[in-house]
Amino acid sequence: MNITAGRLRALREKSKMSQQAVADFLGITRTAYNKYESGVIKPVRKLNELASLFGVTADYILGRDEKLDTGDTVNPRDHRQIKKYLSLSNDGKEIVDIMLDAIYAREKKSSENFKPSDANCSK
Repeated sequence: MNITAGRLRALREKSKMSQQAVADFLGITRTAYNKYESGVIKPVRKLNELASLFGVTADYILGRDEKLDTGDTVNPRDHRQIKKYLSLSNDGKEIVDIMLDAIYAREKKSSENFKPSDANCSK
């Protein structure tokens, strides 16, 4: 097993995720992801997504860096929510996506409409 394959497996197991959950996150089949962990192919196109998912650098996954933590790890609450999302059916994911997009758009619009002069800054 090459270093990339070994690190992907170790990171996935440390995150307590199944190969299917990681594959779903990446938008690929479990068989395709298994090829990454077995060293058949390197995850060139999905490398940044994997690094983000596991909170490490792409260089760490490829074996170019020994430093595991980027300081950009997902907090435990968000990780639990991501795991729940990954376990949903496609219909469930679609519903969550629609709701998330709507809330995000509303909050973005709200923050764009807020002006410092709107705040009550008088003492």
